[in-house]
Amino acid sequence: MRWDTLSRHMIWFFDREGEKLRYEISHDRSAGRYKVTITHPDGSESVEEVEEPTALIERSVQLMNSLRGDGWHVG
Repeated sequence: MRWDTLSRHMIWFFDREGEKLRYEISHDRSAGRYKVTITHPDGSESVEEVEEPTALIERSVQLMNSLRGDGWHVG
């Protein structure tokens, strides 16, 4: 995990059998929204946006548990 203080991003890298996945949370202060972006090994992205920090935490827990259930490990 890395906290990028300049652009307000939190990034995790996941590994599974030699594949890499990037999990990123960003905060758009002007819009007041949080964005979760998952970049898959093939380069495709899944993006979700939420407004409340509690919703972000709940959704992040769900997504990360799903990734772990699919065999991904924080790298």
